[in-house]
Amino acid sequence: MKFIFTQKTPDTMSPLRKMLLPKSSPGLGLNYLIASALLLLSGTSLAAQTQSPITWSADGELIVTIEKNRRVLKISDNVKISQDDINISGNSAIFEYTLDTQELLRVTVLGTPARYTQGMGNSVEKVTGNSDTLILYDDEVTEDTIVEMIDNASIKSPSSTMNCTSIVYITEQDLIREAVGPCQGALSPQNGV
Repeated sequence: MKFIFTQKTPDTMSPLRKMLLPKSSPGLGLNYLIASALLLLSGTSLAAQTQSPITWSADGELIVTIEKNRRVLKISDNVKISQDDINISGNSAIFEYTLDTQELLRVTVLGTPARYTQGMGNSVEKVTGNSDTLILYDDEVTEDTIVEMIDNASIKSPSSTMNCTSIVYITEQDLIREAVGPCQGALSPQNGV
């Protein structure tokens, strides 16, 4: 999940690319930054073991900043994010990368609500969830993909339904690792039980 960000300057560009550059353009640096960010996002993956790209779309603006040794990309308005069979939507999203290695650390989605869906392999069944804030990241120890649902959290899977203040869910295991209450829920009867 490590990517190297190399800024293209006239000294490091091919001769053909140099010819295509305008001699002077006030927005040129910003255009390169946005284009580099888009290329970086299109090739990154959050889950190290899957190496699948995260794709996104948004109807609003994209802002790139540097904050506390992190490159931060903020997108807004009708945000949609997907990786493999995981889909998240909301009002806005924040992508956080390490500044030195450009490794994607986390994606935070805000919404009213922010929504989460995940297919269950070859099954038609899905896991769905929503909350005011969704955070997608890899566990540093296990490398599992984690979805944190914070404030007004709910999740529904083929085997259970749960509503809590917050829920931490492991996507690969279809497992709620922890939840903060008050909570309420229901378990579906298993085969033979």
